[in-house]
Amino acid sequence: MWQKSLDHQNLSEEEEKRALAKAPSLRFRFILAGVLVIGIIAGLAINLIFDYSQKLADLSYDRLLRSALLQIDENVSLIRNEVSIDIPWSAFATLAQADEDRVFYKVESLEQGFITGYQDLNSTPPKPPVLDQIQFYNQEYSGELVRFAWLERSLTDPETSQTVRIVLGQTRLSREAMSTAVTQRAVEVVVFIALVALTLIAIGSHLVLQPLHRIERALEERAMGDLTPLDINTPKETHHLKVAINHFMARLQTNLEQLENYTADAAHQLRTPLASLKALAENARDNTSADSSSPQAQQQALENIVKQCDALSQTVTLLLNQAVVSHRLQTHRLEPTSLLEPIRASCRAQAVTALHQGVQLSLDCDLSDAVVLGDSFSIQQMMQNLIENAVRYSSLGMNNATEVIVQVSEFERFYRIRVIDYGNGIPDIEKSRVFERFYRGRYDIAGSGVGLAMVKDIVDHHSARIEILDTYPKGTTFQVDFAKFMFDEDTV
Repeated sequence: MWQKSLDHQNLSEEEEKRALAKAPSLRFRFILAGVLVIGIIAGLAINLIFDYSQKLADLSYDRLLRSALLQIDENVSLIRNEVSIDIPWSAFATLAQADEDRVFYKVESLEQGFITGYQDLNSTPPKPPVLDQIQFYNQEYSGELVRFAWLERSLTDPETSQTVRIVLGQTRLSREAMSTAVTQRAVEVVVFIALVALTLIAIGSHLVLQPLHRIERALEERAMGDLTPLDINTPKETHHLKVAINHFMARLQTNLEQLENYTADAAHQLRTPLASLKALAENARDNTSADSSSPQAQQQALENIVKQCDALSQTVTLLLNQAVVSHRLQTHRLEPTSLLEPIRASCRAQAVTALHQGVQLSLDCDLSDAVVLGDSFSIQQMMQNLIENAVRYSSLGMNNATEVIVQVSEFERFYRIRVIDYGNGIPDIEKSRVFERFYRGRYDIAGSGVGLAMVKDIVDHHSARIEILDTYPKGTTFQVDFAKFMFDEDTV
């Protein structure tokens, strides 16, 4: 036995390790989410840095290009109706600061035509030309991407006027080198910041999960059977988890108490009939062995044994039903169900038994349907116990026949069930105790003292209301009100 338990424990540990290996990691997800977020932010930052470095390089070198273009423009003049230009070497000296780049230029007159520069340089700006306004743009020329500055202005003298166009271009090697240097330095900073952020996320994930580890340790260090609420300080994010665990342990404690009560009920209910059955059997045995035993005495002894067996069978059935009802109330959700079906089933099941005890059982109901939020099996057990109780305390024998009436009526917001008997009734002083477990008003009538306690549990679970009223001229009426189930027209 010990070896089998040890093997089972080792197997459970191996299964737990396999389950742990397959289980997703909350810390890994937290770090992965951080990596994704930081990666997206870093990607956007690098893209913005690249665009900014391009614009910064263009802004810096466009100033040089503008300066050179204006120097060329200052040396353009109109002499004797002809455009004259003297290219200043200072303009090219300005552009020579980018020693790896080549320079292209062209000066032409719309009226006179080509004047100087690269004659095949036919570059036009993407935007419509505006006089005296410099435009910068990129365009392919001589197999390279060139940055152009374009200017068009009018030359006038007293006799004529002409429009001069100046196009000055420079390759982008220095610009690209500057942009690359700025981008590389910025990317290094972004990557460093991202690595620091990821390190902080890894450390932060450990700190964030510390409350969960504290809850885990608090549960593992507890003694077996300790279901008291957790009393540790936790952040708001894990407070609801702690509350849920406490609620779960409270429900588990309630279940254990109910199991203990059920075990006590079973022991209490079975001990007495078993002892009585044993005594009857021993008495029958002693009478059988005696010479004075008569067939009538033997028959009476056997009848007593059969009755006691029936009582024991009823007790076992009641305990089993109580266990099923307790389980259903804890595990099954209340659903829309017909209230009439369990009532009719209970009346049919108890009708014959009632007749054997001299009680006429009748159902007074004019409703075609009655829907409540509940559990059909539990409601049927409730009705069965109420009817059994009414029949038991109304039974006076066939010569003094009485009746038990089950009434079902409808009101605006609820359905009312009445179980009416005409027995001796319940004194007012005892009405507040009839729902206590094991309480019995009369010990000369067979009973367990558990049925009405189960009825109260079922009524409370269904948020119903039960009252004990007096029947006129004598007897007892158990009245139960169930709230109607209101259909939502928007979801039907």
